[in-house]
Amino acid sequence: MRSAANIVIIGSGVTGLSTAYALVKKGMSDIIILEKGYLASGASTRNGGGIRAQFATEQNIMLAKASIARFRKLGVELGANFWFRQGGYLFTAESQEQMEVLTKAAEFQSRFKLGTKIIDCDEVQRLVPEMVCKSIIGGSYRRGDGVLFPFPLLFGYAEFLRENAVTIETHCEVTGVRRGHHDTELGTSRGHINANIVLNAAGGWSSRIGEMFDLKIPTAPVRHQIMVSEPLKPFLDPMIVTIGDGFYMSQGPRGELVGGITDDGHGGNDPSKSTVHFCRKISKRIVSLFPKLSGASMMRQWAGFYDMSPDANPILDEIEGFPGAYVACGFSGHGFMISPAVGEFMAALLLGDKPPFPRQPYRLSRFAEGERPAERLVVG
Repeated sequence: MRSAANIVIIGSGVTGLSTAYALVKKGMSDIIILEKGYLASGASTRNGGGIRAQFATEQNIMLAKASIARFRKLGVELGANFWFRQGGYLFTAESQEQMEVLTKAAEFQSRFKLGTKIIDCDEVQRLVPEMVCKSIIGGSYRRGDGVLFPFPLLFGYAEFLRENAVTIETHCEVTGVRRGHHDTELGTSRGHINANIVLNAAGGWSSRIGEMFDLKIPTAPVRHQIMVSEPLKPFLDPMIVTIGDGFYMSQGPRGELVGGITDDGHGGNDPSKSTVHFCRKISKRIVSLFPKLSGASMMRQWAGFYDMSPDANPILDEIEGFPGAYVACGFSGHGFMISPAVGEFMAALLLGDKPPFPRQPYRLSRFAEGERPAERLVVG
């Protein structure tokens, strides 16, 4: 491993990769990405592939709208088919209180011309004829949302970066940080490296890396579990979400169902551990909404984590006291969805340019200042 680089990115997940991609597109070189495990070994390879703009805060909507526009072009740019399909997101409510949440969110989203529609149970049934809507009283729907397959996008990024002389050092854990006169020295499991610019994009480990910079980042990994079924005849166009229990499910390009449900901590909270309890819980939920799926086989399940911030909004900021050091974390389950715009935002920040969106909503200091409009739609 080289002992010096202009830019070092800690973490090879979608945030680190998309930022490196944006930097290369701006003409930058001499970039090293450090990864403690294998490529994108954290949340990026464990997510359900949902892409939406239906959020309840301006900062997430701005990043999501820009990212959806970029996803339409990224496949061609990278030469990678990640099956981005805009079949819509259908949030459903099973109580008046939940309908009020969706209605207020849709009213807020109208400011950004998202085209989100509030619909009744009959319209829900029309959108998803196979679903039994006994408990569903209505929902919100946006056609422009959708799903993609994460792996081809991640590997497409990595291949592009390697072709453009970006070094990705896997199995190289950062063990310490020391501030130099004009740079930052990183200790790693494979030696030291000096960098003019450093980005902490370590996902669920960002707070640990932050401690090395004498920085308290109020994020924590929270376990979420996902399952995938055997391939089935296509019947589900939109991503389905029930906001009461955080259940979500979509159908992939090969007919497989991909879904999750809010984890209640049963069986411990190890972010990497999947449980039998989850299998039973999600199976029961699926069959309650789609009785015809009672005979379908679940092929596998796995666990990952949301890197949760206190307000479920991202942290995109400089690190005080370390010139040239930055952090991008706290994506709270929607990091993949907003990654293209986050990459462009962070590339501008790292280079001292004006980011495409205002910096204030994403600054770390907002927690100490008490300015925290919370994101309420934290699901798939």
